[in-house]
Amino acid sequence: FYSLFLEPLSFLQRLSEGLEYSSLLDQAASANTSIERFHCITAFIVSNLSTHLERTSKPFNPLLGETFELRKENDSPFHFIAEQVSHHPPVSALYARGSNWVLTANIEPIVKFHGTTVVATCEGRWVLHIKRISRSSSQSSFYSCSGENSEQDEQTDNKDNGYDEYTWQSPTAVVHNILFGYLWCEFQGEINLQHIQTNQRAILTIQSHSWFATQATRETEMFKFIGYIYDGDDKLAAFHGNYGHCYYAIDDLKDVDSITKSCCSIGGNNCIHFNSNPSLVPPCNLVLTPSSRLIWFRCFPSMTDEELAARSQYYYFTPFTMSLNEPILPLSTLPPTDCRYRSDVRFLEQSDLDAASSEKHRLEQQQRAEAKNREGDYQPLWFKQNDNKEYIYTHKYEQRNFERCPNLFFQESSLS
Repeated sequence: FYSLFLEPLSFLQRLSEGLEYSSLLDQAASANTSIERFHCITAFIVSNLSTHLERTSKPFNPLLGETFELRKENDSPFHFIAEQVSHHPPVSALYARGSNWVLTANIEPIVKFHGTTVVATCEGRWVLHIKRISRSSSQSSFYSCSGENSEQDEQTDNKDNGYDEYTWQSPTAVVHNILFGYLWCEFQGEINLQHIQTNQRAILTIQSHSWFATQATRETEMFKFIGYIYDGDDKLAAFHGNYGHCYYAIDDLKDVDSITKSCCSIGGNNCIHFNSNPSLVPPCNLVLTPSSRLIWFRCFPSMTDEELAARSQYYYFTPFTMSLNEPILPLSTLPPTDCRYRSDVRFLEQSDLDAASSEKHRLEQQQRAEAKNREGDYQPLWFKQNDNKEYIYTHKYEQRNFERCPNLFFQESSLS
């Protein structure tokens, strides 16, 4: 029964979806001004929110020691590694490396039920390191996915070596109508993106809405945000958008309160809520200002009209998400802790709910037995805690020596 509310992904895979628009981080790294860099990073954060709006199903909880590795070799290459480093409380640590940037995070999801709604918050922060690139060396890159950690890699993770550091926390997510009615999700609150080396920051405010307004008014207000880039108390720039679809810079601060008769017409794929026909994609109703300039919009160019219309049958997965369960490397090169080995996820992917529930129960019982027999505190294999109690990537995973990895997902008979 519980499998009816799950989607065939581990939470670690769900975290990797935030990198679907990693090209925005590449744009941020090559930006000529700090303001443009803020726009690109903030748009990246917004793109991460857009991946969750249609997805009201729950990913599988990772087992302690579970890992996920994702390597993308496209126009915006990156290497992503995540590990479940704690079970009580549940903490997932991740490390992603791309062209001229490194993204890390410790995520502790906290879920609370309030009547017919579920409120999800995430303790922990995201940290982005972006290489400072001069115009004369704009083609330089420290991207590497191969073999052991290099001296350059070590320097990149040193806070005093030539790169900028940005931090932020995820906003609150709310899922409505969990008992009856149409399930839908929204985000609430603010996102404070801080540049550690300066006094600059971007504050994104998700616009609130009134439940006493008409449905048409709610649809106009829903999923909108506005924000400013600051240096101290001085406003440097502004931005706005629809966090299910688009991000626009407002190039002239005087235009913030000036509206036009134009709405966002970029197209792409807007998140759908309140629409009785899920196969129809409504136009974005964001009202533009005279100096609104598009930075990002949500789009699935590889999907046909038929595939777009059928997305509700496949958990609203994007093409990026659908690729996460495909073995990207030969299976022999993945550790036995990689969540692609989870049979319960595979069974659900094949719509075998009974087998998925049975296997999920077996893994949970196995995890409880291991916790009972464990002597001392659990020590993650690929991350270690620093003095601030944050889990930091050790780079040992890249040596690909997985002999110490436990066989999390296999029964003894299947290992012989």
